Amino acid sequence: MCLLAVCVSSLENGLFRSFAHLSIGLLAFLLLSCISCLYILEIKSLSVASFEVIFSHSVSCLFVFFLVSFAVQKLVSLIRSHWFSFALISVAL
Repeated sequence: MCLLAVCVSSLENGLFRSFAHLSIGLLAFLLLSCISCLYILEIKSLSVASFEVIFSHSVSCLFVFFLVSFAVQKLVSLIRSHWFSFALISVAL
C-alpha cells in the first residue's frame, strides 16, 4: 500500500512538473510570437490576411494549451477521487 502511495504521489509530482514546464514554454513562445509580430509591424505594415494568420496561430496554440491543462487537471482529480479504491484493491491483492 505504501508503494502505491509513493507511485501515485510521484505521478502527481511528475504531472505537475511537466505541466509547469509546458505552461512556461508556451507562455514564452506566445510572448516571443507577439513581440515578433510587433517588431514586424514596426518595420512594415502587414496585410490583414497575414496578421490574421499570425493571430490565429497564437490563438490555436493557446487553445491547445488549455485543452492539455484541462486534461491534466481531470487526470489528477480522477486519481485523487479513486485513491481509496486503489488502496482497497492493493490491500486485497
